[in-house]
Amino acid sequence: MKTITLTDEAYERLLAWKENPKDSFSKVVDRVVSRRGTLGGVLNILHDLPAISDTTVQTIEKEAMANRKWKDQKDPWTT
Repeated sequence: MKTITLTDEAYERLLAWKENPKDSFSKVVDRVVSRRGTLGGVLNILHDLPAISDTTVQTIEKEAMANRKWKDQKDPWTT
């Protein structure tokens, strides 16, 4: 067991994640906070990013397809 100090705002945010009044804060943290360096952590970060436009998606797809042309790729180890 550890004692921690939270701001009132942090406490209210944590409290809002409780699914029922009997949930402990430890249970909330275990459920909501991903371990650092895990895919869950990456997904949490991605979830917080703003949405990208359809134009941006199309540009990313176009560039990804262009970079799949292996004959145009130069091997940095042999050039």
